[in-house]
Amino acid sequence: MRIYEFAKEKNLSSKEILEVLKSNGYEFASHMSVISDQALVFLNKKYSKDAKTFIEKSTEKNLIKDVVTEKKPEIKIIKKEKDLRASKSDTEVIEEKAAVQITEDKKIFNTSTHKKNNEERRIVTEIILTDSMPLHQAANLMGKSDGELIFALLKKGSICNRNNIIPIDTIKSLAQDFGIKVEIKNISQDLEKFLPKNKTGEFRWPIVVVMGHVDHGKTTLLDFLRKQNVALREKGGITQHLGAYEVESKHGKIIFLDTPGHEAFTYIRSRGANVTDLAVLVISAEDGIKPQTIECIKHAKQAQVPIIVAVNKIDKISPERLDPVMQSIKRDLAAKDILVEDWGGDVICLPISAKTGAGVDELLEMIILQSELMDLKSDKNLPAKSFVLESNLERGLGPVATVITLEGILRIGDYFTCGNSTGRVRVLVDSYGNRLKEALPSIPVKVIGFDNFAEIGGWLKVVPFDEYKKAKFSTKAIVQSPSMDLSIALMNQDKKSINLIIKTDTRGSKEAIEGSIEKLAKLTEKDCSSINIIYSSIGDVSESDIERASDSNSMILTLHAKIDKKAMILAQEKNVKVHNFDIIYHLVEFLEAELKKTKKIVTRWVPKAKLLVKKVFDLKKLGIIAGCSVQEGVVANGNKVVCMRAGRNVGEGIIKSLQKDRKVVKEVHAGYECGFVSDNFQDWAEDDLVNVFAEEKVVGE
Repeated sequence: MRIYEFAKEKNLSSKEILEVLKSNGYEFASHMSVISDQALVFLNKKYSKDAKTFIEKSTEKNLIKDVVTEKKPEIKIIKKEKDLRASKSDTEVIEEKAAVQITEDKKIFNTSTHKKNNEERRIVTEIILTDSMPLHQAANLMGKSDGELIFALLKKGSICNRNNIIPIDTIKSLAQDFGIKVEIKNISQDLEKFLPKNKTGEFRWPIVVVMGHVDHGKTTLLDFLRKQNVALREKGGITQHLGAYEVESKHGKIIFLDTPGHEAFTYIRSRGANVTDLAVLVISAEDGIKPQTIECIKHAKQAQVPIIVAVNKIDKISPERLDPVMQSIKRDLAAKDILVEDWGGDVICLPISAKTGAGVDELLEMIILQSELMDLKSDKNLPAKSFVLESNLERGLGPVATVITLEGILRIGDYFTCGNSTGRVRVLVDSYGNRLKEALPSIPVKVIGFDNFAEIGGWLKVVPFDEYKKAKFSTKAIVQSPSMDLSIALMNQDKKSINLIIKTDTRGSKEAIEGSIEKLAKLTEKDCSSINIIYSSIGDVSESDIERASDSNSMILTLHAKIDKKAMILAQEKNVKVHNFDIIYHLVEFLEAELKKTKKIVTRWVPKAKLLVKKVFDLKKLGIIAGCSVQEGVVANGNKVVCMRAGRNVGEGIIKSLQKDRKVVKEVHAGYECGFVSDNFQDWAEDDLVNVFAEEKVVGE
């Protein structure tokens, strides 16, 4: 039984149980730790109304005894055997039972960890122990079979099965017997770095970031939780922005951040990890760990937030394949320093299906239990301090930003500063579109009232009016960020380059596009054009953008941005190309195709075959036909033929008609005979050697 299960059974919090155990000398890492036999007896005595009754019941039920101190359990076993076994000695009975258990455990071990009999067993040289665990988990951790550990315990005078809980000292002793180094780690100390330094204030709801590779089901999971079709709103099923959502569950409220999985949104994902209390790493059971999964692990570690792994899409995996798939993913996670509980670590790993909802409720329960241990608090009496997740321009509202408050309460009418931006809160809108009067800690809201664009990843701080007024007149609005001076672009017009003007709906999307183009520019070959971003800004395409594109010989690329009617008419007059995109990788693919068009193409003739002229025919209607045998290679219609006579080039031409067995064909292979008619050269003679070449277009070097 685990701590959180006992707490749930007794209607108590996991934190309270952990504190009681710690104060009485029982050290456990987290709410997911397995309760040892002695600790379980202690807890039942403490929370039982009649301790004496409990002791009597526990004796009747034959609770598991300490496998180290019990020296002669074989006496009890003999009493339970049939009369047929009564004549056998104690040692024989023990050895017989151990042999049966070893045989059964070998079958289990061979089924779960070996695909084939020839597959080698993994070799373990060092392990980290954090707590007591069942025997089968200890065996898996050490790379041994359950039977090997059972037999080793038998030699020490103890009998147990694969499900018995083994004390940490016994596991250490067994590992040392197998020549495995052991390190005992107290994870409760590591968890302290995750706890907020300021313990004052009231409880706040946990902020959880959902991370993972593209199309692994992050948005679908949130869609299931919110009972709203969020996934279908995203173009191409890919999350293009960082969204924040409130989720009500029977365990409590949880604030989820959904981060884009496409590689272009690396910076946005890192922001999601920097503001959260806990990270849920979504991995597809079909695909396993992908490059962006590794990147998400890196971001979570840098932000020093605990990780819960959710293996999604189990509905697409057959039941008999689920356990091998889970073990494979856990093995890959261990290679990335993410050690799950089954492997002796402290990371929770759960199989779920965002489509059917299987395992989702258990995932929410684990999140709430983990947050209880972290003791999340916020002082509502302090001036509000909110983290800016995203900013964009909305028609009729001006610059707006999505923020999440970590300290204080953000209210309508508050004056604030945010990097180079300032403003006064005019409207607050929650994730469901409802208008609020105030935003409590952890609650994500859209703030309307910015004087100019907010700095993404920055902090919105509520300040007195005098400080706001001073900041407003000392800062300059940063609405656009040209990447290249227009005069420089005009000077470079004659050079081989692709000039771009970028227009997006949000600052996050603009940064993602600029990052993708910068990465693409580094990968371009020397024969490709260079890419220059002349200008990039947030908002729809205007007439001034068209004029700028015309002057700098640029094309305009948009992501989620529109073009007004006047600008469209002007674009047609100025012959300015405007390309609209809804998905970022379509934009990147378009640029890659444009770069390929600018590559220098070189035509060259590649040797394809060799022919020997056997006979020459002169037909009035067709002309001179060279009858040949194909010595090697393949000759095709349209190939170039070069006549070599006495080692000297006497002429060349292009095959305009090719025949085999008096039938017109496209090509003839080695070992066959053919006849061809060529232009430019017809002075063929017997025993001429014919070299055949095919035209190929390649990128110039």
